[in-house]
Amino acid sequence: MNYRDSENRARDDAHGHPFPSEEHVVAGHELAAQVCRELHRAGIPAYIVHPQVTKQPGARVEVDDSQDDHASGLYIHWSAPGLAEAAFKALTERQDPAAPEWKHHAEVILLMQTALIGILRLAGFSAVPAEEVDDIAQGDVYVHAGTASPSKPALAGGA
Repeated sequence: MNYRDSENRARDDAHGHPFPSEEHVVAGHELAAQVCRELHRAGIPAYIVHPQVTKQPGARVEVDDSQDDHASGLYIHWSAPGLAEAAFKALTERQDPAAPEWKHHAEVILLMQTALIGILRLAGFSAVPAEEVDDIAQGDVYVHAGTASPSKPALAGGA
Protein backbone atom coordinates (compact mmCIF):
# COMPACT_ATOMS: atom_id res chain seq x y z
CA MET A 1 0.00 0.00 0.00
CA ASN A 2 2.85 2.35 -0.78
CA TYR A 3 3.31 5.16 -3.24
CA ARG A 4 6.76 4.34 -4.54
CA ASP A 5 8.83 7.20 -5.81
CA SER A 6 12.03 6.61 -7.83
CA GLU A 7 14.20 6.55 -4.68
CA ASN A 8 12.02 3.88 -3.04
CA ARG A 9 11.86 1.88 -6.28
CA ALA A 10 15.67 1.89 -6.54
CA ARG A 11 16.01 0.81 -2.89
CA ASP A 12 13.44 -1.98 -3.35
CA ASP A 13 15.20 -3.15 -6.49
CA ALA A 14 18.57 -3.20 -4.72
CA HIS A 15 17.08 -5.38 -1.96
CA GLY A 16 15.43 -7.80 -4.36
CA HIS A 17 11.86 -6.73 -3.59
CA PRO A 18 9.49 -6.75 -6.55
CA PHE A 19 7.83 -3.51 -7.48
CA PRO A 20 5.03 -2.77 -9.90
CA SER A 21 5.54 -1.71 -13.49
CA GLU A 22 4.99 1.91 -14.42
CA GLU A 23 1.82 0.83 -16.26
CA HIS A 24 0.52 -0.80 -13.08
CA VAL A 25 1.20 2.35 -11.05
CA VAL A 26 -0.42 4.59 -13.68
CA ALA A 27 -3.51 2.32 -13.80
CA GLY A 28 -3.78 2.43 -10.00
CA HIS A 29 -3.65 6.21 -9.94
CA GLU A 30 -6.19 6.45 -12.76
CA LEU A 31 -8.51 4.23 -10.71
CA ALA A 32 -7.89 6.42 -7.67
CA ALA A 33 -8.77 9.53 -9.69
CA GLN A 34 -12.01 7.88 -10.86
CA VAL A 35 -12.92 6.96 -7.28
CA CYS A 36 -12.19 10.49 -6.07
CA ARG A 37 -14.29 11.99 -8.86
CA GLU A 38 -17.22 9.75 -7.94
CA LEU A 39 -16.92 10.57 -4.24
CA HIS A 40 -16.74 14.29 -5.07
CA ARG A 41 -19.91 13.94 -7.18
CA ALA A 42 -21.59 12.53 -4.07
CA GLY A 43 -20.35 15.47 -1.97
CA ILE A 44 -17.65 13.48 -0.15
CA PRO A 45 -14.24 15.13 0.27
CA ALA A 46 -11.61 12.76 -1.14
CA TYR A 47 -7.94 12.91 -2.07
CA ILE A 48 -5.21 10.59 -3.29
CA VAL A 49 -2.34 9.92 -0.90
CA HIS A 50 1.11 11.01 -2.12
CA PRO A 51 4.28 11.46 -0.07
CA GLN A 52 3.95 15.27 -0.20
CA VAL A 53 0.23 15.36 0.70
CA THR A 54 -0.67 16.01 4.33
CA LYS A 55 -3.61 14.23 5.93
CA GLN A 56 -6.93 15.96 5.42
CA PRO A 57 -10.49 15.30 6.56
CA GLY A 58 -12.49 13.02 4.29
CA ALA A 59 -11.78 9.95 2.20
CA ARG A 60 -8.05 9.25 1.98
CA VAL A 61 -7.52 7.13 -1.17
CA GLU A 62 -4.32 5.10 -1.23
CA VAL A 63 -3.13 3.12 -4.25
CA ASP A 64 -2.07 -0.43 -3.37
CA ASP A 65 0.94 -0.88 -5.61
CA SER A 66 2.37 -3.77 -3.63
CA GLN A 67 3.38 -6.99 -5.30
CA ASP A 68 2.46 -9.22 -2.38
CA ASP A 69 -0.36 -11.72 -1.85
CA HIS A 70 -3.11 -9.09 -2.12
CA ALA A 71 -4.80 -8.17 -5.37
CA SER A 72 -3.97 -4.67 -6.50
CA GLY A 73 -6.52 -1.98 -5.85
CA LEU A 74 -7.20 0.94 -3.55
CA TYR A 75 -7.65 1.39 0.16
CA ILE A 76 -9.91 4.19 1.32
CA HIS A 77 -9.67 5.37 4.92
CA TRP A 78 -12.12 7.84 6.43
CA SER A 79 -10.24 10.63 8.15
CA ALA A 80 -11.96 12.68 10.85
CA PRO A 81 -9.08 14.46 12.60
CA GLY A 82 -11.20 16.13 15.30
CA LEU A 83 -12.79 12.84 16.33
CA ALA A 84 -9.49 10.99 16.11
CA GLU A 85 -7.75 13.56 18.29
CA ALA A 86 -10.46 13.37 20.97
CA ALA A 87 -10.38 9.56 20.89
CA PHE A 88 -6.59 9.43 21.14
CA LYS A 89 -6.61 11.97 23.96
CA ALA A 90 -9.16 9.90 25.90
CA LEU A 91 -6.98 6.82 25.48
CA THR A 92 -3.66 8.40 26.34
CA GLU A 93 -4.53 10.97 28.97
CA ARG A 94 -7.36 9.18 30.76
CA GLN A 95 -6.18 5.65 29.97
CA ASP A 96 -9.79 4.76 29.18
CA PRO A 97 -10.19 2.21 26.36
CA ALA A 98 -13.98 2.35 26.82
CA ALA A 99 -14.10 6.15 26.50
CA PRO A 100 -17.18 7.49 24.72
CA GLU A 101 -14.89 9.54 22.47
CA TRP A 102 -13.16 6.37 21.29
CA LYS A 103 -16.46 4.59 20.69
CA HIS A 104 -17.84 7.62 18.82
CA HIS A 105 -14.79 7.76 16.54
CA ALA A 106 -14.92 4.00 15.85
CA GLU A 107 -18.64 4.09 15.06
CA VAL A 108 -18.24 7.03 12.66
CA ILE A 109 -15.46 5.13 10.84
CA LEU A 110 -17.74 2.09 10.42
CA LEU A 111 -20.71 4.22 9.30
CA MET A 112 -18.54 5.96 6.72
CA GLN A 113 -17.17 2.60 5.54
CA THR A 114 -20.74 1.46 4.82
CA ALA A 115 -21.60 4.76 3.11
CA LEU A 116 -18.47 4.78 0.95
CA ILE A 117 -19.04 1.17 -0.14
CA GLY A 118 -22.65 1.95 -1.04
CA ILE A 119 -21.76 5.09 -3.02
CA LEU A 120 -18.98 3.35 -4.92
CA ARG A 121 -21.06 0.25 -5.68
CA LEU A 122 -23.85 2.45 -7.04
CA ALA A 123 -21.27 3.93 -9.41
CA GLY A 124 -20.22 0.46 -10.61
CA PHE A 125 -17.06 -0.04 -8.57
CA SER A 126 -16.26 -3.29 -6.81
CA ALA A 127 -15.92 -2.11 -3.21
CA VAL A 128 -15.76 -4.25 -0.06
CA PRO A 129 -14.82 -3.81 3.60
CA ALA A 130 -11.01 -3.79 3.54
CA GLU A 131 -10.78 -6.38 6.30
CA GLU A 132 -11.95 -8.93 3.69
CA VAL A 133 -8.61 -8.37 1.92
CA ASP A 134 -6.35 -7.29 4.79
CA ASP A 135 -7.33 -8.14 8.36
CA ILE A 136 -5.53 -5.13 9.82
CA ALA A 137 -7.39 -2.61 7.63
CA GLN A 138 -10.56 -2.65 9.72
CA GLY A 139 -12.89 0.22 8.91
CA ASP A 140 -11.29 0.94 5.55
CA VAL A 141 -12.78 0.27 2.12
CA TYR A 142 -11.04 -1.77 -0.56
CA VAL A 143 -11.76 -1.09 -4.23
CA HIS A 144 -10.63 -3.86 -6.56
CA ALA A 145 -8.62 -2.79 -9.58
CA GLY A 146 -9.81 -3.53 -13.06
CA THR A 147 -10.72 -1.85 -16.27
CA ALA A 148 -13.23 0.95 -16.40
CA SER A 149 -15.11 2.35 -19.33
CA PRO A 150 -15.19 6.13 -19.76
CA SER A 151 -18.98 6.20 -19.40
CA LYS A 152 -19.32 4.05 -16.29
CA PRO A 153 -16.49 2.91 -14.00
CA ALA A 154 -17.36 -0.81 -13.88
CA LEU A 155 -14.53 -2.81 -12.39
CA ALA A 156 -13.54 -6.44 -12.40
CA GLY A 157 -15.15 -8.40 -9.62
CA GLY A 158 -18.65 -6.94 -9.97
CA ALA A 159 -20.50 -4.75 -7.54
